[in-house]
Amino acid sequence: MAGEKGEKGDGIRAAQSAAQGDLQSAILAVRSMLMPLQQGEFSGKMSKVSVYVQSAGRARDVRSLNNFIRFAHLNLDAALVQALEAAVWRPKLASKADEQKKAAALQKTFDRLENPAEALLEHFAGSSDPLNKYLVAGPWGHEYLKKRGIDLEDYDRELCGMLGIGETAAGKVLQSYAGIRRSIDQVLIQALLMLEGSGIK
Repeated sequence: MAGEKGEKGDGIRAAQSAAQGDLQSAILAVRSMLMPLQQGEFSGKMSKVSVYVQSAGRARDVRSLNNFIRFAHLNLDAALVQALEAAVWRPKLASKADEQKKAAALQKTFDRLENPAEALLEHFAGSSDPLNKYLVAGPWGHEYLKKRGIDLEDYDRELCGMLGIGETAAGKVLQSYAGIRRSIDQVLIQALLMLEGSGIK
């Protein structure tokens, strides 16, 4: 019996060690993606993302973990908006009311389509209306695609090509956003497994 308990304990410790290794690998993956972006105008927000992700790896309970991940997402999303504002020209004469009216009309159009990302890119390329271009390529278009459950990686790569900003700081943030967000979600999954294995809720 004692031998069986010892073997069981060794098995649990081995599983916990493996889970810890998976969690640290997930955190390292996020940090390696963030590192090239932690300079210039985006350094503040990206540094905060890194800090919150590392804090998530040390969370003692699920509530704390979820909070750290939420703050990591909020700062990453803020960096995305900052990059879009730097990359996509907004017509100065357009009011918030103009934006809302156009956005509502665009949403009605795109809601009927199965591939909204492709449609937004085509609209950006073909439209002569500066406000339409700003909406589909800027924060509104990105938020719309997220609500539709569309991964932004391909969309942002194509958009950066159209805008000619692939090598700029803003372009690098846009092209990295989706991958970083997926990697943060992987940290959440691994951290939850760690907490569950420890019996912590």
